[in-house]
Amino acid sequence: MKKTIISFFALLLAAQFTWAAAVTPPADIPAYWASANGNSGVSLWSAIGTQTRVGFGTLGYNGLWSAYQKTDVYPADSLGKAGKIWDMYGECDFTYETDECHGDGYQNECDCYNREHSIPKSWFGGGTSGIGCDIFHLVPTDGKINGTRSNDEFGEVAGAKNYYGNGTGSAGSWSTDRPTIASTAGEVIQGSGKVFEPKDQYKGDFARGYMGTIIKWQLAGMTTGNDFFTGSYTPAGYFGFTKKAVVLMMKWHREDPVSQKEIDRNNGIQETQGNRNPFIDYPYLAEFIWGEHAGEIVDMSLLMPSTDPNFIPGVSNGWRGGDTPPTPPTPVTKYGVTWSANGIETSVDSVAENSKISVLPATPVSCSSESPIFMGWTTAPISGTTDNAPAVLYTKPADFPAVVEDVTYYAVFAHAEIVEYGPQLGEVTFTFTTTVTTVEDDGVIVTFAQGTNTNNAPKYYESGASLRCYGGNTITVTADGITKVVFAFGTGGNSNAILANVGTFETDTWTGNADEVIFTIDGSSGHRRFTGMTVTRNGSGEGTIYSRYITACQDPTEVVEIRIPDASAQKIFIGGQIYILREGAVYTLTGSRVK
Repeated sequence: MKKTIISFFALLLAAQFTWAAAVTPPADIPAYWASANGNSGVSLWSAIGTQTRVGFGTLGYNGLWSAYQKTDVYPADSLGKAGKIWDMYGECDFTYETDECHGDGYQNECDCYNREHSIPKSWFGGGTSGIGCDIFHLVPTDGKINGTRSNDEFGEVAGAKNYYGNGTGSAGSWSTDRPTIASTAGEVIQGSGKVFEPKDQYKGDFARGYMGTIIKWQLAGMTTGNDFFTGSYTPAGYFGFTKKAVVLMMKWHREDPVSQKEIDRNNGIQETQGNRNPFIDYPYLAEFIWGEHAGEIVDMSLLMPSTDPNFIPGVSNGWRGGDTPPTPPTPVTKYGVTWSANGIETSVDSVAENSKISVLPATPVSCSSESPIFMGWTTAPISGTTDNAPAVLYTKPADFPAVVEDVTYYAVFAHAEIVEYGPQLGEVTFTFTTTVTTVEDDGVIVTFAQGTNTNNAPKYYESGASLRCYGGNTITVTADGITKVVFAFGTGGNSNAILANVGTFETDTWTGNADEVIFTIDGSSGHRRFTGMTVTRNGSGEGTIYSRYITACQDPTEVVEIRIPDASAQKIFIGGQIYILREGAVYTLTGSRVK
């Protein structure tokens, strides 16, 4: 088969990500860590550890919730996630405060976020004070995945991975035969048991969080229930780590260099907690404690701070120069992007991970004889006829989300005409995007109430993009001559029945004739998830019918021969979908004629 769409996958050695920093760092980072210069071994460990405690003030366990707004939110240019809590386990869309877990607070992934001890509490004796509330290693994560991890060690999973969330966490067996870097060359570490493997892009974050935490606290009791810490902060004790942990932490530290996310988080930690993580400010310092230069005297002038203009987040390893060559920087993955507009497909390669798309045509001109209007862009080709506007995802390039994989964007056009509704066709549609008590439009009033539920009132959850109504809650629709109400449901949590005080309700639709309808969520527990509703009533009004909405003008972008009994037929690709061309007409694979 001949293919005309080519996906590009490039590995480049440099990329600069732009983010909105949480707080301005100290004016002179080299001066901040100057006490490390000229030291080695125990004296270097002591100098760095002392500085990590300067300015520290505990937030308290409950203070972490507000601190996360400074340390762990997506920056303003993260389209689709701007201002959301940055969850490194499930990458869910959590809203600050609204989606906090209290108690268990979750049944499914993306229900709520909690305060995850990436170093489990049981390893240092429990408690949520001192190290138990140090934001160096406490991060907001999906509650369900955090509960699944429990107190399992971090590690790398052997064989197939059992992923949670969006491919973020996994659980399985230790990989084996991993050479150690911090001890005699050629030694191997044999791992065993259940471990939790985070997503590659966050492994370095967790490693440096561990490093910064143990050098600050240096607890002799950090050995309970784990094979990760020795409690001995000497060269022979690998400065707190077991040999296995050194291998893993340094591997992750090197393979996932300091990102802009970590730099912003470090600045936010200083703003809230008062201190900084040395291994984010100076990544190469770790090599002088656990790595290739362990035991050597450090010359800080040869190390580049992550605040240096020449430091490339996500690429630089923090080595400025000297006789010993630095470890080659880890390549940054970039992705290919294809757009389809006016029947022409064009590819753009080397779009950096998490960067925006800004080169797509903003207002492509349709090639259709019906002169439809441009509606926006989608990531999947669509075509058909409907009374509603096409469900485009983005209307202009500036709205595009971060790029995380090879993707094609399709231009969407539609022919629109204004129609006048007759009797029984007046409609009002509501879309629920926040917690509401009452909404009103064109004479239709919808009221949400707690009803007989003594615990929960209706509440919107960003994690499920829906308004949850719990057993006993009520939804009252008031208008002149209501004849139909159609609910749009979110996914999950829809086992409860819906009862109506008048008329007939089946599946998702109520029919009848009333000026007020009271819907009650049946049951004493559980909930239903609503994304919107459409109310039909007596009266007239105007609306828009969108007919024959299309992507890429339905022009074939690839024609290939296929072997079928009818030799006159061909298989064609239109906007990424397969059709059959026979005798000048285009058919779907099920035989429906398209044009």
